Amino acid sequence: MLLLAGALTGCVETTQEKNARLQLQDDRLLASRSPVRVTSPDPNVSVLNVRTLRAPAGTAVAVTLRNEGTRPVSDLPISVAVKTRSGRIVYLNGQPELAYFQTHVAALAGGAETTWVFTTHSRAPAGGLFARVGASAIPVDGGVTRLPAIGSSVTSVRSAGRDSAIATAQVSNRSGVAQAGLAIYAYATSGGRLLAAGTASVANLDSGARAAVQIQLLGSSRPASLQLQIPPTNLR
Repeated sequence: MLLLAGALTGCVETTQEKNARLQLQDDRLLASRSPVRVTSPDPNVSVLNVRTLRAPAGTAVAVTLRNEGTRPVSDLPISVAVKTRSGRIVYLNGQPELAYFQTHVAALAGGAETTWVFTTHSRAPAGGLFARVGASAIPVDGGVTRLPAIGSSVTSVRSAGRDSAIATAQVSNRSGVAQAGLAIYAYATSGGRLLAAGTASVANLDSGARAAVQIQLLGSSRPASLQLQIPPTNLR
């Protein structure tokens, strides 16, 4: 669900930095081959809100989280599931071979909030939908106190038919750290309801680089006040 066009510019990585980034990518790729089903939530990360959109074309979920600690955390496993009337738990993102950031939150600064988005073409079964966030799968280096800054802005949103829209956004890496596999989460709400949501990704974004991204949205064909969240994937 993504299209990408952009120019990559910026400072040159050292061999050590490049090797560390590639190792992190390999670890995430390996982890994505296994299903993620969080059963024990992390007490240091609160789930503040779970908004759901059920449409004929599929289901979208926007989960707002807060890091209750003072230090950054990364690679948080996250599950979204439905508890049916019979008591059965159906995981919406519990199957293997999903993209890593469909089952993990890349990073969250100390005391900060973020919204993570999951979309699927499948209709969620009837019942109460909930989210659980587990403990960090990959610890943050002790020297990291702040997250790299990723900037973004929505430049246009156009209808793509019933229950569908396409948003175009500009993403910029304002940090000195190259980013790989950035997940972009887009969502629009009104009166506490989720109107539209979607995800996209940027394969590589060097320090100082910018990219234009198109995001396929599920839901309203003309969502207002579209919000973007882009947590960094490489912290140093």
